[in-house]
Amino acid sequence: MKKFMFVLGLFSFLFLSLDATNSCFAAEKEYFAKVETSGVQFYSSKDDLSALFELPATYFVKASISNDAYLHATYKNLNGYVKKEQVSLMKGTPSQPYVNATFKVFVSNYLYSNPSQASSTTIDISTSDILSYYGTKNGQQLNSQTNVWYFASVEKNGQTFFGYVFSGITDYLTNIPQNTETFELVKDSDLSDQTETPLTKLSTKTKILLIISIAVPSVLILYFLIKPSRISISANKNKNKKTHRKIRHGDYYEFDENEL
Repeated sequence: MKKFMFVLGLFSFLFLSLDATNSCFAAEKEYFAKVETSGVQFYSSKDDLSALFELPATYFVKASISNDAYLHATYKNLNGYVKKEQVSLMKGTPSQPYVNATFKVFVSNYLYSNPSQASSTTIDISTSDILSYYGTKNGQQLNSQTNVWYFASVEKNGQTFFGYVFSGITDYLTNIPQNTETFELVKDSDLSDQTETPLTKLSTKTKILLIISIAVPSVLILYFLIKPSRISISANKNKNKKTHRKIRHGDYYEFDENEL
């Protein structure tokens, strides 16, 4: 009976643990957040100094709900953060959430790690390369007209490289259309059941490892609890088998009736 209650408790603990982890996954609801004004930065971390570029106004990022001042966000194929107060969460899926613009350079140059020629380079770019535009950032002024740099990516040898290129050596992106899509705003009441817990802060990989770390030991414990019982039952069966002694009487055998 005690063993049964222990197994029952073990299963209950496993079920509650998995349920809590599943709730953790469910709590990470995402919304598209619209950038409705200029000056909204896309950050690599929750730090004002980590701004990568200014997001194009009227476009979107895909953001995870958080009680923090920053929202974890995805823009194209980049993961980063935006400030919650600077974007508008919306109940809808835009057909073109991210700006789709490309450009080339007039002269061969480089993608820089920062908007400055004094920074390190990530890859060389030629006049035939097509660069994908993400946003802008003010940096070193290389001519009298502007100090604007483009944050961009380029495909080289099957790899994607990111960095900054001075806008003055490009075909200026002056014809980027605005995204006029808009949806119903997400209200605070819609987020009331999606508050952040210590579990929701874990990455997906960590949550999977958490499930495994709970499930595997539980299964092993259950196995070793059941296995000895089976061995014991088998041993008792063998023990209870009777061995009958035969008594020879001339040409026939007779079993001892006391052993029957």
